[in-house]
Amino acid sequence: MDTTAAATPEPIGWAGRIGDFIPLAIVNLLLTIVTLGIYRFWAKTRVRRFLWERTSFMGEPLEYRGRGIEKFIGALIVFAVLIVPLVGFSLFAGAAIARGDIGTVILLYTVLYFGLLYLLGVGLYRAQRYMFSRTAWRGIRGGMAHGGWRYGLLYLGMLLLQIVTLGFASPYVSTRLWNAQMNDASFGSAAVVADAEWRPIYGKFLFAWLGALVIYILTFVFMFMSFRSELGMFVPGAPPPTDPTAAFGFILKLYGLLIGAAILISLLLLSYHAALVRELFGKTRIATLGLHFDATTGDFLKFFLGNIAIVVLTLGLGYIVLPFRVWGFYASHLSTVGTLDVDLLMQTSLAGPMQGDGLADAFDASSF
Repeated sequence: MDTTAAATPEPIGWAGRIGDFIPLAIVNLLLTIVTLGIYRFWAKTRVRRFLWERTSFMGEPLEYRGRGIEKFIGALIVFAVLIVPLVGFSLFAGAAIARGDIGTVILLYTVLYFGLLYLLGVGLYRAQRYMFSRTAWRGIRGGMAHGGWRYGLLYLGMLLLQIVTLGFASPYVSTRLWNAQMNDASFGSAAVVADAEWRPIYGKFLFAWLGALVIYILTFVFMFMSFRSELGMFVPGAPPPTDPTAAFGFILKLYGLLIGAAILISLLLLSYHAALVRELFGKTRIATLGLHFDATTGDFLKFFLGNIAIVVLTLGLGYIVLPFRVWGFYASHLSTVGTLDVDLLMQTSLAGPMQGDGLADAFDASSF
């Protein structure tokens, strides 16, 4: 029985101010440009340290112990490990193409594709492992039990399941991957336990999936019915349009219709996404201390619209404040439920990685 269900949620403390973050983000951006991207490893470290220090857990601030040099070394190792096989692959594939051996080329690209997906899964796990190991609270740090190689196989299998089921397995895949990562984690001597379930949120997912299908069908029917006269201008041998702007107008309306459909589908999926995040956090606990996430669909809508507005109105430069907004959004909606016996909390015996989340960085999938 869940003893934390009747307890009152205690909000996670969040004291971040956007005015304090912007100067840091601007300096990070300028130094990253000047160093041709090399400084980004130190930039991410500074951002994480800023966010962690302004987040308190049970009244005590978090501490980020990662270093930029660790992330830089991790990236160099990944580059050295990946570049040699990829160069060899390119040479071998080029030779096969020259021989006209199409079967070998297809096999090679298939192996490469699934191999990269496997490594992406490994990278995501190892990035999480690195952040757990570099996060401390009252001197106690986190950790994860494995190196991520087994998780990579699970990640690849879940992606294949997504393809085979045409996306119908999404809730199962999301909860299974979350549980796999969290159940390998610990905070000090306290184990993290996650038992998120896909069944309670499947109704919202199915509604969104079917709604998206209906929207796409109606969109293409409307396109065909509305634009069938204009479609003739693209038929080979057809006379050119009398109005030189007709083709441009047709393409503009086409993109407008598709973008409108995409917005409607995103709104449908937002309700499912909010339910998914609440399920993931709500079914995760650290020993006897549970978590609670209270963001609604409306909260997510305002959050995403705000992000889009910032990026669009600043011509893209506003992306530098998105890490602050993402972390702040989740921190302000996250609470703890129940209690944790701090006196019994010991330092973890799990060894932390020596280098940063380089594999996830290589796939541009590293958080913050």
